[in-house]
Amino acid sequence: MVLSNKDLSYREIMAHAVCGRGSKYSQTTYTIRPANRPTTIGGCWVMNHSFEAELVGDYVEVHGRFDVNVWYSYNGNSETAVAKDTVSYVEQIALRDLDTNCDRDSREVDIRVLQSPNCLDATVTGNGSEILVRVEKELGVEVLGRTKLCVVTCDVIDKKDEDFIEDEEDLLEEVEIED
Repeated sequence: MVLSNKDLSYREIMAHAVCGRGSKYSQTTYTIRPANRPTTIGGCWVMNHSFEAELVGDYVEVHGRFDVNVWYSYNGNSETAVAKDTVSYVEQIALRDLDTNCDRDSREVDIRVLQSPNCLDATVTGNGSEILVRVEKELGVEVLGRTKLCVVTCDVIDKKDEDFIEDEEDLLEEVEIED
């Protein structure tokens, strides 16, 4: 069917849509100061991750924190203890495909943890009084907001009732499968 311009019109539809998105992988080294001088590291784990995000210009700023626990030996490997510390971070996540026409007042940030904070390694520093813990994580964000969609519309041509498929049986009969 060929349509002329006189048959076409436009409609603007308001929609709640993704107006921008981004993600960021990071590795950060934190310094843990245990009560005793560590001899060796027995293990390290990260837990209790919490965060919040806000849109700042054309990027999302994430403020988060988590607990780092390091199991270590001391006193010539004759005793063990766990060093615990809560660390904070700030990540700035650049947005791609940010729709500047998206209603600024309606914008909200949806954040997802793509990879939970995880300890990659923990080592005793050269002077032996601190433990360096390297942690990796990946965060993803989407900015949602109200935006307008412009769609082309046209007049519906009158159809006879028999032109419409009545039920699924008729639909199945019309489908041809090629080998």
